[in-house]
Amino acid sequence: MLQFKLQHILALLFGIQFLILVGCQSSYAKIEEQTDLSPNIDSNENQELAPTLDTTLDRTEILKHIQLKKVNKVPLVVHIFIPLCDNINQGIVPTSPSLGDGLNLRSNLYWATRSGTKRFFTNHPQWSLIYDQFDIDTNVLERVIFERDYLESKVYLVADAYRGDRMSSTINDFLSALSGEKLETVAINSNQSVKTSGYADLVIFNGHNGMMDNLTLTPHKSKNRSVDAVINACVSYRYFDQELINTGAYPLARTTSLLHPGAYVLTQIIDDWVKGIDEKSLCLNAGQAYCKKHDCGKGTKIYKSGW
Repeated sequence: MLQFKLQHILALLFGIQFLILVGCQSSYAKIEEQTDLSPNIDSNENQELAPTLDTTLDRTEILKHIQLKKVNKVPLVVHIFIPLCDNINQGIVPTSPSLGDGLNLRSNLYWATRSGTKRFFTNHPQWSLIYDQFDIDTNVLERVIFERDYLESKVYLVADAYRGDRMSSTINDFLSALSGEKLETVAINSNQSVKTSGYADLVIFNGHNGMMDNLTLTPHKSKNRSVDAVINACVSYRYFDQELINTGAYPLARTTSLLHPGAYVLTQIIDDWVKGIDEKSLCLNAGQAYCKKHDCGKGTKIYKSGW
């Protein structure tokens, strides 16, 4: 009888874990409450899949390139790809209608709330908004560009808000930027422009892990380019492996747990990346920044660098 009860309990726990994984992120009825999906991440790290790829790429060339730009006083560029939170078109636990409206720039969870990218960086005292343009193309509803002067370098931060129903387009453009296939230059004014997308030095995906869904992706191959990649989405470690290798990118930070892709983690990662902090410390600091908001332990196992 005891064995029978234990079997039923284990089956129930497995079912609950599966439902949480499918729903992943958006059980936040109110972003101000910062409710966490995985209360104690340090003790509930997802089991890692064994590597099956010959992952020989490292950051040697990336670090040389970044250092050369710093020495020559050439600004660094960060490009963030954000599929807006979408209750209908993404495999998430639905949040409120306004937060989960994938076409609403004014209320969307990943764009307009206190932890949303546009609002967070607009309110950040050390970042300045220098560009704001709507309807970049049929997929991107809005593009914003911020600038900041670090001791090490000037940095431009480009953030694109994609329609929530265009996950495939978001990820394809993300991979195109990593590979260097798509090159863009944005004119801020008559005297200032920013080279972005395939020119960017750090490329970030921030939102629902669309690789969990059925997507249509096109092949992307590196154009003799190596660049840092961050994927701030639920359990993104071991996702995108082959895609990253094909593009020549290096996984600077991916996640091992369920989480909310808040911009407070992005700013921590960017700060450490500009300063040249080692990968392990960068991931540790990112996890601590997350758990400072969500009270989920020391955050030592949330982010992982490399293969």
